[in-house]
Amino acid sequence: MDFALDAEQDLIVQTVRKFADRDLRGWAADADRAGAPPDRLTSLGSELGFFVDAVPAESDGLLEGDYSHLTRALRGFELGRGCPALAALLETNVEPALAVTKWGSDAAKKSLFASLAAGGLATLVHDSRGTLEVVAQGNALRVTGKLGPAPALGAASHVLVATKDVLFLVATDSVKRDAITPSGWRAAKWGNATLAQHEVPADFVLSRDASAITEVLSWARTSLAARAAGVAIAAMEHAEGYAKERIQFGQPIGTFESLIRLRDDAVTLANAARLFTLHAAWALDRGLPAAADLASRARVIAGDAVARATIDAVQIYGGYGFVNDFPVEKLMRDARAFEALYGDERLGRVLAQKAVKE
Repeated sequence: MDFALDAEQDLIVQTVRKFADRDLRGWAADADRAGAPPDRLTSLGSELGFFVDAVPAESDGLLEGDYSHLTRALRGFELGRGCPALAALLETNVEPALAVTKWGSDAAKKSLFASLAAGGLATLVHDSRGTLEVVAQGNALRVTGKLGPAPALGAASHVLVATKDVLFLVATDSVKRDAITPSGWRAAKWGNATLAQHEVPADFVLSRDASAITEVLSWARTSLAARAAGVAIAAMEHAEGYAKERIQFGQPIGTFESLIRLRDDAVTLANAARLFTLHAAWALDRGLPAAADLASRARVIAGDAVARATIDAVQIYGGYGFVNDFPVEKLMRDARAFEALYGDERLGRVLAQKAVKE
């Protein structure tokens, strides 16, 4: 396996890293306090190729040929280092755009792509607990229940919904929505949507094939894992900087063996999560049968890494770690959001194993 980046990937990584360090980190604290992204996110993100990178070129997007999940994971790691809430908005259109491209009707493509090309947002919601009531009416559906909470749902024009049995698209123009501001990813335009006997036309039903649903969730889980690994590394970067400046007993606390070990273990786990995630993305690009399992496990290890790293970073800061004047307090809250999206991977595998034995 070749671990070297090609010239295009290297340029993307360097460009996104500069964007994350200069802009996303600079905006993060104010965006968190305001519970809203900065106005410049859309314009600057668009200049860098976000929002329509998964929309085909013939539909006013930037995608020509196959989409690279490996490149997305590389950039997602850098975005996570910057700000996970703003990263979620920059990445939110990918799953809906790719799914509609692959399985959508002409009507679904026209509706979604026109909105995204005009600056709209779309998001993915996974009905992991099976709470939606989905009734088939011929080739159409009638859906009742709650969508969310999900990032971008407070502002999205379309929602890609993945249930156990069907993948479909919902236009939100006639759907009741409530914007919310949770403790993590506060600037990510979270929202809930309530569907009451909502009719999904046949043209917006993308697939009833379980493999399609698994594929979409694998895309999302791999992206989520990449961003989680980035947040874990960011937490340790902040902690390292603080530990060099904080003096106790006449020396920087970063020289204390216990803190060296604490940070070293967190960095090891974060880097392992990053490599696991890149492996999953590589498998997705090649259509390997193991890709879905790798994506699921990458999400688990990255979730563990970000939870550990952010808690350890707060410990290194001591009492200051709980003050929102310092970045690690926000990152510890942000880490919780990585556990809330797309279902419980560990529980899913347990239930799958039990079903096989039964």
